[in-house]
Amino acid sequence: MKSLINTAVLVLFLCLLKNASSQELLSPEAAISIGLANNFDIRLVRQDAAIASNNFSPGNAGFLPELNLTATQNYSLTDSKQEFLSGQVNDRKGAAADALNAGLQLNWTIFDGMRMFVNYNRLRELEQKSELMVLLTVESSVQQILSTYYSLISLNQKIVVVEKSIAIDNERLKLQTDMLDIGSGSRLEMLQARVDLNADSAILLNLQNQLSQAQTTLNQLLARPADTRFLVQDTFALRNDLLPDQLTQKMLAQNTSLLLSRRDEHLAALVLREIKGRQAPSLGLNVGYNFVNQHSESGFLAANRSLGLTYGIQANMNLFDGFNNLRERRNAAIMIESGRIRTESLENELTGELQKNYDSYQNKLRLLAMETQNVRSSAENLSISGERFRLGDLSGIEFREAQLNHMTAQGRLLQVLYEAKLLEINLLQLSGELVLN
Repeated sequence: MKSLINTAVLVLFLCLLKNASSQELLSPEAAISIGLANNFDIRLVRQDAAIASNNFSPGNAGFLPELNLTATQNYSLTDSKQEFLSGQVNDRKGAAADALNAGLQLNWTIFDGMRMFVNYNRLRELEQKSELMVLLTVESSVQQILSTYYSLISLNQKIVVVEKSIAIDNERLKLQTDMLDIGSGSRLEMLQARVDLNADSAILLNLQNQLSQAQTTLNQLLARPADTRFLVQDTFALRNDLLPDQLTQKMLAQNTSLLLSRRDEHLAALVLREIKGRQAPSLGLNVGYNFVNQHSESGFLAANRSLGLTYGIQANMNLFDGFNNLRERRNAAIMIESGRIRTESLENELTGELQKNYDSYQNKLRLLAMETQNVRSSAENLSISGERFRLGDLSGIEFREAQLNHMTAQGRLLQVLYEAKLLEINLLQLSGELVLN
């Protein structure tokens, strides 16, 4: 029966060699690199971050003055009749007049109760928050990319298992057919071998469809054509340096969702400072330079021209606003407390998620050791059953049971390995280490 397994391995090797010659090998690092460059969600959130970065400026915070230039040119035609005390009469029909007014005005708030400094800090916080939003989106995308990538590896490995089983099915069917032809076999055994072959072939078709779907999903995550074909690595390994205390410390220090919640706390505190600043007086400086040039065919002056500088200081202080400022301060204090509660709640939730994922991860590692032993035992059982089947000491149904046991054990091992990898990715994401690693 060893020849059956050797044949299966040879067929599988030739198939993989043929595919490898026509498709590129995509590593997890390359997939992440492509995703970071092309993923639509990441590109969109980076646009929001660019806007927040543009908004973080002294001018937007109110530090800089405003300088305005105004100019107007007016014309008029007027019928007028003027009688003076001296008896003189000035009667004009369609008297023309024009006036040019131009001015340069500078307004500068030089003190506003420190609100401009608060606004500047708020804009900085918003910029940093937007960067965290980018990081959160990147983490989510990387998590999806890696999960899909490793599912492809797992599916390929499962396909290898089923293809080996199909190769054995073909050899078994051939053996049963040959025995039937020479009169020493059973038609029932031959038909059962064919049924088993078809059953494994159906499993293979289903796995191949899952593989195709997963490839399309990964292409979508990488924002490239859905029909792009590629190969992935054959295997993946699990890390052995994930310790619960270290993961918890890293999570509390650098989990992105937690950092965002703390950033919202800072923003709420700045809102309170801005509201308090409204109670302080404000002081502004204004400087203007104006030019006036007028002409008229009626009236006392035929022409009037002036050019000069104006300047002044403006002070303002609200003495009473119907207790609205007091109300807003109380509401802002409540928002600060609400933000603190949300952060504590999130810390508690994330700590629980980390513990559950770590416990599940450890359980998967124990299952992995058990399933590895099961695969070894089932492989030995299959080898012994194959020899007995070849000698006629074992029926086809009994051999099939040994074959199914081995295939099922391999499938469980691969599934546990994949699930452990997903939990590992979750642990890295929760601890803020996913993108760093």
